[in-house]
Amino acid sequence: MRVRGREILMEPGGFTLVEMLLATVLSMIVIGGAVMAFTASIRSQPQIDAQAHAIAQARTTMERMVRELRQGSTISNASTSQLSIVTYVESTCSGASATTATQCQVTYACSGGACTRRLAMPDGTSPTSATQVVSGLSTNNVFSYSPSATAATYVGVTLILPSQQGHNAITLSDGAALRNRTS
Repeated sequence: MRVRGREILMEPGGFTLVEMLLATVLSMIVIGGAVMAFTASIRSQPQIDAQAHAIAQARTTMERMVRELRQGSTISNASTSQLSIVTYVESTCSGASATTATQCQVTYACSGGACTRRLAMPDGTSPTSATQVVSGLSTNNVFSYSPSATAATYVGVTLILPSQQGHNAITLSDGAALRNRTS
């Protein structure tokens, strides 16, 4: 019976102190890495949200510009940073809402990394105050014209937003031919 008692006491039924310390250290390393990854993602979230907002703003502006270009009839002023076009808008030329589309002069002007939109009567009189439609652009050269700025039948629009880290800039590019073009 005594021999049997010694065998029971000698069986390795648990962990040694070295094994427990090693397991604790490894667990702490894994948990520390997970906490660091979590805090890094929490810190970068505001930048990601700001960039997502800028992209959404640029997409909305791009869609509006292209829609107004398609419905345009006359380009009165054209450069890489400014475009004035007589087109149909879903408001009056004073900016008030309307039930039918009204022909107005729409001017987009880009400077300082932002673009503004201004409405006026088709002859350019009675302009409204400029409204900022997009900001955070890395260049003011937004418009391109084909075949040329003076005889454009197609207008390209390119909005370039820099990334937060300085690489992989976001470029939105679209364009439209003037459907209602008058000579």
